[in-house]
Amino acid sequence: MSNRKRKIKRKIQKTAKPRQVISSQQNFRLQQAVQAQSAGKLAFAESAYRALIAENVKIPELFNNLAMICTQSARHGEAQSLLKRALAIDPRFPDARMHLATVYEQSGKTEQAVDCYQRLISDHPKMFVARYLLANLLKAQGKLEEAITHYKKIMEQQPGYTQAHFTYSGVHNYKDVSDPHITSMLGLYQKNSLGTDNRIHLAFALAKAFEDIKDYPQAFHYLKAGNDLRYKKYNYTIESDEELIDNIIKTFSREALKDLTINAEVSDRPIFIVGMPRSGTTLVEKILASHTDVFGAGELDYLYSLGVSQFLGTSNHFQFRPLDTYSKDIYESVGKVYLEKINLLNEHAGRITDKLPFNFMMIGLIKIALPNARIIHCVRDARDTSLSIYKQNFATENYRFAYDLKTVGQFHKLYQKVMKHWHQVMPGAIYDIEYESLTQNPEHEIRNLLSACDLEWQEACLNFDQSEGMVKTASFYQVRQPMYTSSVKLWEQYKDFLGPLLNELNTLENVTS
Repeated sequence: MSNRKRKIKRKIQKTAKPRQVISSQQNFRLQQAVQAQSAGKLAFAESAYRALIAENVKIPELFNNLAMICTQSARHGEAQSLLKRALAIDPRFPDARMHLATVYEQSGKTEQAVDCYQRLISDHPKMFVARYLLANLLKAQGKLEEAITHYKKIMEQQPGYTQAHFTYSGVHNYKDVSDPHITSMLGLYQKNSLGTDNRIHLAFALAKAFEDIKDYPQAFHYLKAGNDLRYKKYNYTIESDEELIDNIIKTFSREALKDLTINAEVSDRPIFIVGMPRSGTTLVEKILASHTDVFGAGELDYLYSLGVSQFLGTSNHFQFRPLDTYSKDIYESVGKVYLEKINLLNEHAGRITDKLPFNFMMIGLIKIALPNARIIHCVRDARDTSLSIYKQNFATENYRFAYDLKTVGQFHKLYQKVMKHWHQVMPGAIYDIEYESLTQNPEHEIRNLLSACDLEWQEACLNFDQSEGMVKTASFYQVRQPMYTSSVKLWEQYKDFLGPLLNELNTLENVTS
């Protein structure tokens, strides 16, 4: 036997672990549970998994599968315990290690998540997806150099993994067209065999690269290519959103709000930061989260999901009924459940920010269920906001209007319409902060912002770029920099290409809001 074969054999003998032998009947029940879980019958699957565990079955997949069910129902503590049991049986089980890292991340245990990903990469160096998730986590922490190192390693290991090219482009500053990464992306983009999602990733990345080097016509060429491909995925029209906005305005009238009395939560912990996407919500949250009494929770879907699940049912065609037709218990539960959920994120901070932009649709519900919550409305020039939206390849499916210039403009008009309504029916309840004023006169605007939130002045809020904290949205890079104005009036560089958008926005009363 060669030395090489001896080394391989010794390694296998060292790392291999005996697998528990279970009875054929137990194996049958295990497979039944797996099939039930795949079919969405989670209660049956969970019951079967627990019964097998009670019988002392110790197979790592069993604990991992049960942990998946716990994760789906936000039982993160139990999921962690189950995954640790799976890894105690097989420390090199990649699915459980990956799952545990994800659960840690969802629970806000960032350092534990980083450790998990690093252990996973150490055990499985070619597991590029784990490396990519680690890089994203490091990027969100502001550790850009470490993140960049991992992105480069992925592109070296797996050149066709276009998601890494796309994300790397967001943290890389391109100086000229000879940049090797532009050359690499163009080579991939020109392949006829490239899949649609891969082409979308590269198109948005190339658009960013050409914008960096100020070749705006070429940047828009790729921007339109990526958006057109993404838009084709959806059968989106503005009518459904028009119906919802009109329904909100009709339902949450001044009279209906005045006549509704409930035993609302009195807490002033929540600070909701609302507005159009790309209007400065991340910047405002970063400023507020630099305050010692504020925890920045990022984009939470808690309130919006509660509003949809409790009030916008399929039986009502996703429209609000008159406010007085709902039980007062429902309104009260929204406030109670929301506070419970944010308390799980941070028990100690006096205030917690929630920067989900689309909460602008739920302001009426917020003021009913949480009347002492602060609402900060981020306002930015409609043309810059809309262009910035069009430049984003959003990670979720919630922005279907974003990939066509006309529908972006139409959606912006709906947003302005409903915000005008909120200001009319609840004057003084919403604090507007203008992005342009904030970037040009930061100390004055930040002092006013803190005052609106009933927070004392702290110098750290002015030096927000130096504070720690997770940033997972598309603005991760910008809010790590000192205040700048280079994105103000950026739309002018693209104005020759923005006809459908500008035609829609020109009907606005004030295009700068």
